[in-house]
Amino acid sequence: MQEQSADLYLALAEALAEPPPWLEQPGQRWPLYACTEKLAGVSTAAAHAAAAFAQVRSESMQERRARHRALFQSNGRPRFWLHESLYRSGRLLGPEMLEVEQLYRAAGLELSGKELPDHASVELAFLAHLARRGVENPKRAGQWRQMEKLFLKKHAGHWLPTMGRAIAASGDAVYAPIGTLLADWLEELLQPAARKRVLQRVPSVDQPACTLCGFCSQVCPVRALLIDENDSETILLLSPTRCYGCGKCVRACETSAMTMSPSHEEQATMGPDEWQILRSSPRANCPACGEPTVSRAELEYVSRQLGHPRWLEYCWRCRAN
Repeated sequence: MQEQSADLYLALAEALAEPPPWLEQPGQRWPLYACTEKLAGVSTAAAHAAAAFAQVRSESMQERRARHRALFQSNGRPRFWLHESLYRSGRLLGPEMLEVEQLYRAAGLELSGKELPDHASVELAFLAHLARRGVENPKRAGQWRQMEKLFLKKHAGHWLPTMGRAIAASGDAVYAPIGTLLADWLEELLQPAARKRVLQRVPSVDQPACTLCGFCSQVCPVRALLIDENDSETILLLSPTRCYGCGKCVRACETSAMTMSPSHEEQATMGPDEWQILRSSPRANCPACGEPTVSRAELEYVSRQLGHPRWLEYCWRCRAN
């Protein structure tokens, strides 16, 4: 968990600094998306962020930089201050900056680069450092964790969630979801009870109606649904703790086989890497070469639509012959 937290801190730090090269890509290619996807099963904040990032389209770096300038770098007074001392007391080089600099030195760090110690990206990078040290040195993990908690309580957690909410309210297509994640994630860390997933509705399947077409798994923004196929069987799997109930799978289901149903107690206790079988079907075999083709569930559905033409049972190679 601490390793994933370190990765998320660092990705947030990069996102709030000068736009990194990865930011011009669509949201699903961001390191931020990869981090939130890994944490989606144990964090509501991460699950919601993964879904939001999946909707972000690519832009040129010039356009991404223009967004950053409009929010954080405007001449005179930008919409959002990215320095703690400016955000909290209205003046640069305030006491907050001196305090965080002392904490960095206490952790054995010396600052380099153009950013001041209390810049949002530097504070987040410091949190990433503390989380990483706890992973690298298990014997002193408690000490590093205590320092992380102290820094969250006295500094990063004292102003970054508020700023994140303000950025989220800007409505910017790129930075608004980043702001939401910043606020939600830090608030979860400050209030561990908020991290517990409250699962209300998850996908369920009317098995006879499900064709195992896989469309539901393709549209799932947090990959809570998965089609697993081997030589003999096709299976639709659900990770209940990854799901946060957006319902996109239901809207994508052409046969109305999928619905959202109240979750069960056993689903709520499953881990993010535990999967439940929603539907399974043996695969059909080509009558000419014996190679497995599609699932029988899908074959039967297509046959009903087309009147069961004989060629449908063959693999694509044998059809050509």
